[in-house]
Amino acid sequence: MSNDENIRVGFIASTDQWLGGRNYLRNLFAAVLTLPGHPIKPILFAGKRQGDLSVDFPDTEVVRTSILDRKSLPWLVRKGMAKLNAEDMVLRRLLEQHKVSILSHSSHLGKQAGVKIVGWIPDFQHVHLPEFFSREEIQLRETQYRELCIRCDKVIVSSECARADFQKFSPEQAHKAELLRFVASPAPLARAASLETLQRLYAFEGPYFLLPNQFWAHKNHRVVLDALRILKQRRQPFLVLATGSCQDHRNPSFYPSLMRIAAELDVLDSFRVLGQIPFDHLVGLMRHAVAFINPSRFEGWSTSVEEAKSMGKQIVLSDISVHREQAPQHGFFFPPEDPEALAEAMTAAYNGFDTQQDSVMQDEARARFPARQRQFGEAYRAIVMRAAGFQATSL
Repeated sequence: MSNDENIRVGFIASTDQWLGGRNYLRNLFAAVLTLPGHPIKPILFAGKRQGDLSVDFPDTEVVRTSILDRKSLPWLVRKGMAKLNAEDMVLRRLLEQHKVSILSHSSHLGKQAGVKIVGWIPDFQHVHLPEFFSREEIQLRETQYRELCIRCDKVIVSSECARADFQKFSPEQAHKAELLRFVASPAPLARAASLETLQRLYAFEGPYFLLPNQFWAHKNHRVVLDALRILKQRRQPFLVLATGSCQDHRNPSFYPSLMRIAAELDVLDSFRVLGQIPFDHLVGLMRHAVAFINPSRFEGWSTSVEEAKSMGKQIVLSDISVHREQAPQHGFFFPPEDPEALAEAMTAAYNGFDTQQDSVMQDEARARFPARQRQFGEAYRAIVMRAAGFQATSL
């Protein structure tokens, strides 16, 4: 393989329920496709049981295989052989059959003969917030991360904060860390539901804030409830619409307990949970919101912050290191455990909102997006080239 050839890079389509993983790959593939000459060709490997991927990955070569269908006979045979030989020979041969020279954002293959591995560690949340993990989950993460650090040729991290954690976690492998800050594509406004439709479907009216986070404990919805209580006492009953999955497998009681607190604080009228909603509805809510809110206590690289940047929207966000690193242009920061400060930040965002100016900000963000997306694609290309043993050159 020469430095001038297109490099076929394999990815494994996740079978879990984490939507962020699919969104991440969709944004990455879109960025790669902007590069002249298409030096990187993504190949997506998926199980035969997995649903239609053409909507999310319309221009991507997809390889279907039963060895990725969990608990199927081919999957069991593959896992048994991998355990016996300390090498995922079945997957390696499939990659080689499709001329894939690099497997990206994945675990190692064991001996890795003929295929370079670029791993991915989104964050070290279990190090910073161990109280949200069981002992078994922490041990599993520690084991998986150490295997990635040792056996992968390169390991992608999403922020300088994560790279610093990597260096502390595995200092002897720190040279393998590669920084790749992803850029979210702006939501397609052509698919956005109208404000009138949304108001009718979800029975709300007037200005609102959008909180598009999964209902996981570290996402820190509680501080929003406390802030809404403060605002209500001030006769400023701002409306927050919350979207995202209400299931937290690590803490199934979290969502019911949160809603009990909302009832006790008497803010159910201003904290409206919409759950998982159709994409065109979400795009419409994003477009017309006064601001996004991300109160999270920890992030690897926040998708909602990136979406606010790409759409030109205001965002009220917790003052944590990675959010400062993301540096949204229209951000209002508050300490994540301070509902009074959040109430003040929401008030500032509300007072600063103007529909005409909001439209201008969205147009400006869309004009800036192609350059940001191209930079994302170039950064990934450079990582792939280094993993392949080439010196990346500027496009």
